[in-house]
Amino acid sequence: MKPALTVLALATLFASAQASAHLNVNGHQCDVGSDWNVRMQRRAFIFSRDSHQPAEIGIGGGRLFIDGREQKLSEADHARLSRFEREMTETLPVLHDIVVEAVDIAFSALTEVARGLASDPKQAVADLQSARVRVRAEMQDKPLLAFDGNAIGKVIEPVIAEFVPQIVGGAVSNALGAAFGGEKKANEFEQRMARMEQQIDRNVDARAKALEPKADELCGRLKSIDSIDDELEYRLPDGGRLDLLRVGPRDKD
Repeated sequence: MKPALTVLALATLFASAQASAHLNVNGHQCDVGSDWNVRMQRRAFIFSRDSHQPAEIGIGGGRLFIDGREQKLSEADHARLSRFEREMTETLPVLHDIVVEAVDIAFSALTEVARGLASDPKQAVADLQSARVRVRAEMQDKPLLAFDGNAIGKVIEPVIAEFVPQIVGGAVSNALGAAFGGEKKANEFEQRMARMEQQIDRNVDARAKALEPKADELCGRLKSIDSIDDELEYRLPDGGRLDLLRVGPRDKD
């Protein structure tokens, strides 16, 4: 039955969304990744990893600290780290704007689905609006959260997990009602789903398109930061590079 297939697709969509909630910043020219969490301590950038050696790398004032100990650097590396800090500082507002808008787009899509399918649409939409405000406030308080994919996932996943049962439950109820209500009700349900999907696609596509110039700007800035990282002469005690950021060509779908 078509309504049952619609519900199955919807359930798969939300399961996939929950599993892939970690941040991967994609401009349409590059993919960006990092194994490090990053925060600011005064004006220094602190990169950290659990169960890893080194566990913490600090960059501030053109100086480098590994697990709290300042490292001896060449003059060229001091200059590179100063550039690194400057580029990071100038990139933060662009990255933050993109992540906030991307999260807003996700909430808008989820709200449209909740409005059409949740068992209690009015309450689900109100709860989603509250969750959106809460997430945006958290991201505003922690601007470097955008660099931490795991942290973004921890913010988004509970929201998805909270609302999936309401939406999928409502969808199943609607689908069963359509399936056992005769051909007319089944067709009406399918048409409603098609309209909702088209509306979501139009809204998401338009807003995603509007983000492209900023995504390109972000891509260029992150490539610059990555190149500074790669140019450093300094090596870790094991001979490895710092490798704080990785930027490469975007994989084609």
